Amino acid sequence: MPDSLPLFVSEDLFTLLHIDPNQQYVPIRPILQQLTLSPTTHERALRRHAVLATGLKPLWVLNEHHQRIPALCLRMDLLPFWLSTLPSAPGSVLARWQAEIATTLWQQCKPSGASPRDGHVAERSHQTGSEEAYTEAQEIAAIARQQLFAERELQRQARISDTTQQPQLPDPQTHALVVAIRDTAQYSAQLSKRNDYLHIFMGLVRIFQVTSLRSLSPSRLEAALAWLAHWRADDEPDDAHA
Repeated sequence: MPDSLPLFVSEDLFTLLHIDPNQQYVPIRPILQQLTLSPTTHERALRRHAVLATGLKPLWVLNEHHQRIPALCLRMDLLPFWLSTLPSAPGSVLARWQAEIATTLWQQCKPSGASPRDGHVAERSHQTGSEEAYTEAQEIAAIARQQLFAERELQRQARISDTTQQPQLPDPQTHALVVAIRDTAQYSAQLSKRNDYLHIFMGLVRIFQVTSLRSLSPSRLEAALAWLAHWRADDEPDDAHA
């Protein structure tokens, strides 16, 4: 993106498009009209999209004349994803917002060991203080999200299983790390009534550069598992060793 274009837009895109974020569903036709995009074409594309189609709902809404009209609406939490897929003109507010979404997606999805560099963020060795803070916060959020979904998957398997087989994630290395994180956090909570998930994620990012729970190298996984085992041992009450 050219240096002449500002990277930071003072108003968020929802404000510029007159979207009330407190609504559960938002009509999509007025948004497309404001962006001078064809409502018919993009409504059809929405219905064909595997993810976005799940958030569509026909509702009655009030138009600018306060008349009730039928409208195709999209669930609010899917709106940023949908806006990121729309065509945009170079240099437009939508294009700059999409560039911000692109950097967020990379920071959230990059594998462990990958450079954090993207269109807006420098290599780790050349980052400013705010870039370092942003990168680390994104990395912690990424593994926290993966842990959340992995634990939910294990719980789902446990609910539907009619055998004594233990729930298992597809990748054995990911499974081992997810279970170790969960067990460490739960053990700590039992002893101290403290939620240590965040501290565990911070340690994994800062000490072992774990930015994803998927496809870890054997050496990185082994070191992380040893660290978590040491954490649990340190949490044990003194009388446990007596």
